[in-house]
Formats: sequence, structure tokens, C-alpha cells
Amino acid sequence: MSRLTPVDGALHDRILDDTYPLWHDGLTRERYGLYNRGQLQTPWGARRLTRLALVDRGRLLASAKRYDLTMLVDGEAVPTLGIGAVFTPADQRRHGHAARLIDTLCAEAKAEGARLALLFSEIGPRYYERQGFRAVPIREVEVTLHQRPGAPAMLVRAGDERDLANAAEMHNRRAAQCRLGLHYDADWLQYSVAKKRLLAALGPSAARQIEFFVAEEGMQAVAWVLLHVTGRDRAGYVESWSLEGCGDRDPAGARVGAMLQTLLARSPAGAPPIIRAWWPLGFKPPQLTLAQRPSTSIVMMVRALTDEIPTIFAPPDVLFWHGDAF
Repeated sequence: MSRLTPVDGALHDRILDDTYPLWHDGLTRERYGLYNRGQLQTPWGARRLTRLALVDRGRLLASAKRYDLTMLVDGEAVPTLGIGAVFTPADQRRHGHAARLIDTLCAEAKAEGARLALLFSEIGPRYYERQGFRAVPIREVEVTLHQRPGAPAMLVRAGDERDLANAAEMHNRRAAQCRLGLHYDADWLQYSVAKKRLLAALGPSAARQIEFFVAEEGMQAVAWVLLHVTGRDRAGYVESWSLEGCGDRDPAGARVGAMLQTLLARSPAGAPPIIRAWWPLGFKPPQLTLAQRPSTSIVMMVRALTDEIPTIFAPPDVLFWHGDAF
């Protein structure tokens, strides 16, 4: 009789051995283990992130990560099950173990009060559609900054722990105006930044840089950006910025646009970076031009765990950033 059990010890090492070829992200096997375990050392990860396995008489059938999230759905805070890193060992495939794992996770989370399940598929939508999930449209864009001589007259500094609550509140205010978005708190944002910095620190030297900046007025953060930078200090590469998340007390996002102009002005002689993001409709900083890109290869999908939760959304309904994916 199969059962769902938390993963630790030798079983955890077995799962990391199996999943390393798929999700190593340029890390060595040792550092891949440090990266996974390090996420559990953050306050949010220690409380809200668990790796679980479906086992039968000691045999590993399938495994996944469980994230205990809160979504904003039509302005309401909704307890949500996040499902990540679904994996079936090669010798156990085509027996329905992953589907059973997902159904068990959903049933247990529903019994604990969750009303929605969320995952990000790297294999397209069809498999998870058979599990009752629906694809959520995400708008992928390339960002062009309107360049001017010099930099805007604003105070931009590195963000730190004192800014997390303000940054989360800015995000939640905008997310509440959409039909679907992830609810932030300071611990989630700290986890998100720490996870990315951990990956950058453990990876090849200078391959990635994670930059968290805020704009400050009156001793308080009033806008923020989180960037994943690649290609810097690598000869022959154009620098690339992935905008992992941002927020602004200005509804139009003018401070975010000015912050990006300020950060671009740090290297006035260099080629401008390629800037890409998942970008919500209706958020239009005047300093930016946005060009639609082909749909991302990662598909965001949701499944209702109770009858009253909607699962059909259009692009204007959704506020999700690259940094929200797991």
C-alpha cells in the first residue's frame, strides 16, 4: 500500500541523485544538494516548503515539493497548494504514480483548508490537464528603456531586510487589483531573494548576479526591483536582465521605470542589456516600451480544490513575475 511521506536522509539523497541531471542548473552534484537544503534554512522555507515521496514497502514511486502558499483570487486571500519538482524514477514510470502523488497532495491540502493548487509545467499542459489543471496565460515581454543622458534624480540603494515588508505590501496592493496573483509577505520575499542568491553563489563564478534595489523617499522604500543578471563580465556576451519582480507605490510604475534607467546609467558606454520579464497588462511605466515575445516554455497551471474557486483567467487578470515561479 503506497503512502505519502516527508523526505529526509538517504531517501532525500536518492531523490537528489535522480533529479540532478534534470534540474542541476549548472551546479555540481554537491552544490545541488546544498542549494536544495539551503532553501529549507530560510524562515519561510522551514515552515512552508516540504519534499514528499510516494513510497510502497520501501520503494520510491514518485516525489514532489509542496509549497504552502497564499494566492489573491478576485481580491480574496486563498490558501493554496504549490506543487513543484514532480519526478518519477525511470523504473517506476507509466504506472500512474505521479498522478496518484498529485491527487494525494491535493486531497491532503484540501483537508487542511487549501482551496487552490498551483504548479509550473516544463512539459506542456496536456499531462496536467488530465489531472484537472488549467493553463493560466502569462505575458512574456522584452523591455526597451528610453535612454536619456545621465540618470534620473532619485535615490536608489541596495535593498535589505528592512525593506521586505514594504516591498511585499506594494506587490499585494497591485495584485489585489488583478483576478489572480501571489500574496507576498516579508518572509516569502526574503526566501525568494535568498533562493536566487544561493543559486548564484553556488554556481560558476560570475555566471549569475542577483540584484535587489529600492527607491527611497522620506527614509522609506517606495519602489523596488529584483533582477537576475547574466552575461556580465563575460567577453562576447550581451548582458541580460530578467526582471524577477518589482513594485511601486505609483500606480503607473513611473518609479520602477526611473529605477531601471538609473541602473542602466551605471554602464553608459556599454551595449544596453536585453531585459525580459513576465509582465502584467495595465502596468505601464512611461520610460519603457514592451514588446510581446512568444509564450514562455514554462506553463503556469491551476486546479480548483473547491467548487467556488475560478480557474479560467485571461492575460489582463494575472499578475505573476518570473521570481514567483518554483
